[in-house]
Amino acid sequence: MKNIVVVSILIIFLSVNSSCKKKIVEGSGPEISALSCGTSSFSATATSTSAYNAIATVPYAGGNGIGYEAGQTISSYGVTGLAATLQTGTLSVGNGNLSFIISGTPATSGLAKFDIDFYGYSCTMVLNVNSGTSPSLPTVYSKIYGASSMTFDGTYVTIKTSDLPDHKSIYWPLNHPLYEAFSGPTFQDSTFVRAPGNIITQNITLKIPANPTMANTHARTPMGVIGIGLDGVPFFNQYAAGGVSLGAEIHGFDQYHGHPQMTGMYHYHVEPTFLTTVRATRSSLMGFLLDGFPVYGPEEEGGAAPTGLDVYHGHVHNTIDYPSGIYHYHFTGTTPYLNGNGFWGTAGTVTQ
Repeated sequence: MKNIVVVSILIIFLSVNSSCKKKIVEGSGPEISALSCGTSSFSATATSTSAYNAIATVPYAGGNGIGYEAGQTISSYGVTGLAATLQTGTLSVGNGNLSFIISGTPATSGLAKFDIDFYGYSCTMVLNVNSGTSPSLPTVYSKIYGASSMTFDGTYVTIKTSDLPDHKSIYWPLNHPLYEAFSGPTFQDSTFVRAPGNIITQNITLKIPANPTMANTHARTPMGVIGIGLDGVPFFNQYAAGGVSLGAEIHGFDQYHGHPQMTGMYHYHVEPTFLTTVRATRSSLMGFLLDGFPVYGPEEEGGAAPTGLDVYHGHVHNTIDYPSGIYHYHFTGTTPYLNGNGFWGTAGTVTQ
């Protein structure tokens, strides 16, 4: 009888002890809900073949207030010679920034990329490395992580893109790793109807003024490419082929509200939800139009809808990227979605 009592007490002790350990382990580590390399910032500009040491900040959402240790060194690719190391820190409760020290000597000019992984969330941080003989590219353009190359001549930023989105779509070929079946609903709760064609690699070059100004004559936006998103995907205006209302074309928007046109050029007419919900936020920088003015999501900082948009679908005030203020466009959920009666500034060029 005495042995039975001892065994019973031991079982109870082990059960309680095991339960306590489980509670300590589960939910006690660092947790976030999103990581946004597309809105990374750097404390200094980088120049090819010159020693570089700077702090990079990568925004996150959904932090749980738990501390974390320094990470392993991440080597750059694209442009080699640099390394990024996550610094020890404590997550904010909600939104905050991870800090990385980047050091080394970049071998060439171009885009230095770092693949970051933080507690189950991954993204690619991109640092533009300037040529020692060329003007420095404005830092804000480093947020275009999907470009294949970017150069700056002091007046224009030249951006090249292969137009290959880094998200899943039903428009990838069936054997592509990012192919994902989709049946809707899509934009504005429309019934999804798959359009013909697949995403095909493009060769698009945009030449955008780095210091945009208001145009005396506001040119209409063309059919086709009118700007570029952070992921290297082109923006189109509010019209379908032939200059008619998007109408039925909306039914063909995929799970992230983009689609390819007849030559396989994938593009967005409306809010690019991969950027606003995965890569960044609904108030973040989304990209630029050809006139050099920035494009933001459908919310202001703090979550309010933008107000006072003019006939070109933009307005002026300060933003995180432009603390002194700038004219900028917004995506919205109703027509014209991105752009209204033309460019507010003087547009650059696009070739393909």
